[in-house]
Amino acid sequence: MEVSIRKKWVAMLVSVFALCLVLAGCAGGGDAAKNYVGDWKLVGMEENGEATSADDIKLMEDMGLSVTMSVKEDKTFSMNVMGEEMSGTWEAKSASEATFTVEGQSVPVTLANGVLTLEESGTKMMFEKGTVSTSSSGAAATSGAAGDGDTSAITGTSTGTATGTDAGTTSAGTSEEAAIPIGQTIADDDICTIEIVDKKADWAGDPGYTVKITNKSDKAITAVSQYGTFSVDGKMVDPVLVETIQPGKYVESFMWFSDDDVASLDQLVNVEGTIEVYDDETYDTLGEYPFAM
Repeated sequence: MEVSIRKKWVAMLVSVFALCLVLAGCAGGGDAAKNYVGDWKLVGMEENGEATSADDIKLMEDMGLSVTMSVKEDKTFSMNVMGEEMSGTWEAKSASEATFTVEGQSVPVTLANGVLTLEESGTKMMFEKGTVSTSSSGAAATSGAAGDGDTSAITGTSTGTATGTDAGTTSAGTSEEAAIPIGQTIADDDICTIEIVDKKADWAGDPGYTVKITNKSDKAITAVSQYGTFSVDGKMVDPVLVETIQPGKYVESFMWFSDDDVASLDQLVNVEGTIEVYDDETYDTLGEYPFAM
């Protein structure tokens, strides 16, 4: 149950992350503006008509995947998406309509019955006032989330050894034994080096690749699997890869495909796509690197 929800919502959070980059996404006057000021947390999401549930959102929070927003009286706001921070300005047009803006890109916002809704290109994010709480077994998104260079909450490749016996998981030993070494470099320029280390299944049984990314530039960069470019044996699919790397540092991350799309490691063949690297501050694309395995 938890594994299947993880797959569903990580994929949707990637769409939310893309929406937040469009923001890179609340200013006006009078008493109307006071309605927007405060701390907000994601309580609902809709992707192309597919809605979430409160239980799903809570489970994602427990897994370290959450979206929070802080709207301030000085007409600025900040948003944390799976640990990735962004900020901008806001304008209240009325008590029920506002605009969020980051670097000239704006998204309309509505406020009704205490629910703040952002909508762009078929993706909706619904917020209510409050902060994300952590469970006894889970970590909040602001602590060790994906944007901090630790993708354990997304990929399941934690720094510890996964020896649990929950349904749908496999032990770390099984995953390591199943790893197929690759050692192929697909990028090596002034911006970064990208090496495909191996091919294996993660703790949830999802197949994918261990990717080592070294930042050779003097600025923080983020590497993502470019949406809509990947295919496996001719079938269009979207793997999950979102990593931020500081200057002179490297990270090893697991780019995984849902086993709903790729049933097993043996079926992960004839893989094509693009890994995009962009400036983490300006969001300008710095490089697009073909992936072919």
